[in-house]
Amino acid sequence: MSEKRLKSIAALVGVALLTAVTLGALLGSRAAAGDLQTEAERALASAHLDGVTVTFHGREAELSGSDADQLGKARRIVEGIDGVRWADVVQTGNPTPEPPATTPTLNLRRTGNGITIEGTVPDADAAAGIKARVAEDFAVPVTGDLMINPVVGGAAWIAQLPDVFGDIVGVKDLGLAIDGTGTLELSGSIESRAGADDVLRLVAHAAPGLDVVDHVVVRPGTLSEADAAVLNSATLYFASGSSNLGVSGRRVLDSVAEVLNRNPGVEVQAGAHAGPHDPAAGEVVGLARVAAVKAYLVRAGVDPQRLSTRTFASDSRTVSASAQQFRRVDFVVTSA
Repeated sequence: MSEKRLKSIAALVGVALLTAVTLGALLGSRAAAGDLQTEAERALASAHLDGVTVTFHGREAELSGSDADQLGKARRIVEGIDGVRWADVVQTGNPTPEPPATTPTLNLRRTGNGITIEGTVPDADAAAGIKARVAEDFAVPVTGDLMINPVVGGAAWIAQLPDVFGDIVGVKDLGLAIDGTGTLELSGSIESRAGADDVLRLVAHAAPGLDVVDHVVVRPGTLSEADAAVLNSATLYFASGSSNLGVSGRRVLDSVAEVLNRNPGVEVQAGAHAGPHDPAAGEVVGLARVAAVKAYLVRAGVDPQRLSTRTFASDSRTVSASAQQFRRVDFVVTSA
């Protein structure tokens, strides 16, 4: 037999042996993988990690599914099985998160001589109602806008909160934020603690279900705390359709006149609040009421240049048109 023939036979034998070894190793690996797969699945089930999927490639495992905490526990269990080289965690992509609960929001801020408004409400009627009341009650330029998103649910404050805008116009550097987390943050400054307490009470009543976070500070300016409290808490209530001051109204105005005459640098605004359903008629009676208030104070010695007047006409449908809150005149300190 020639040397060339011997080399050919030797090469064929080598290939055969290599194939046999490789096939044996592959079959052994598959057998080992099958055994390890069964053992790993049994171990994970015993640990109540049913959400974890384990796949073996030889003696190496891949783990997927479930959350990070369970995958970490599964990895420690699988790598503790005799014969396992290691276990890798395979990222299969983050599960789609549940959409967050969507709630209406509102942000009002005084900026210089105007008001900036932002937020999201469920429909055009809600947006128009809030924007109209902001423009009317604050009587300053309004910038910004409210977004309309039908996904946003309703909230009681959408209809009720605009009714107190006329009560918070006297809060300087006003900030009112409802961010959808169940809180309403109110900030700014006012002349007295009594005035601040009254503002917070009214806002809390108009925003049921929200926790009111108080950031309102008291800054009396030239007014004493006691005098500021008189002006901020002075309220006159009228009979329906009437501008007659009455005995209680005159008593309130006597206290206001006393404070104003003691503080000649202070200016105030008397505001009449008119009810819903017939804003035009409400404005007429409101004008008559603030005119009566101003005339009384002038007769009591207050310079008319220190007294301004206005009306707040509500289009709210949440309360009766004859409710006491729509038959009143109160005061805002405009300069102290």
